Amino acid sequence: MIRLSQLIILLALLAACHKEGGITRDIKTEMLTAVNTLRQTGCTCGDTFMPPVEPLLWNDTLAMAALEHARDMDAHNYFSHISPGGTSPIQRTMALGYSGNYVTENIARGFSSLDPVMEAWKESEDHCKAMMDPLQTHLGAGNVDTYWVQEFGRE
Repeated sequence: MIRLSQLIILLALLAACHKEGGITRDIKTEMLTAVNTLRQTGCTCGDTFMPPVEPLLWNDTLAMAALEHARDMDAHNYFSHISPGGTSPIQRTMALGYSGNYVTENIARGFSSLDPVMEAWKESEDHCKAMMDPLQTHLGAGNVDTYWVQEFGRE
């Protein structure tokens, strides 16, 4: 007979394999590595060179807010930082218990993998500057289907 703890672990593993994406170890590692590589080398955002800055740390609360926003945009077929219910990135992160402040959000849609999303964000001055912001200390990210969300915060 399967114990309850084994069943919970099995269900968690099955949920992690769901086709809609989410917060997998791969996306956590790959997104954090991609953003921190950019931050450590510096880059030009629009006409402004952004010098190297400190790497970010992963934050699970920001990641959950990012994933929930990606799910919401996918489920309700919209693309905006403000949800149809009127919630902003800072409201969504605070509702999940994020204790930091200065939340910035990058969103994208229409991309099936990380590399093209990162390239698009680097080519967009505002998105690029969000990734290079020296005031940010933490990152969380999630994706559902072709929707991608990065949440940056400072603790």
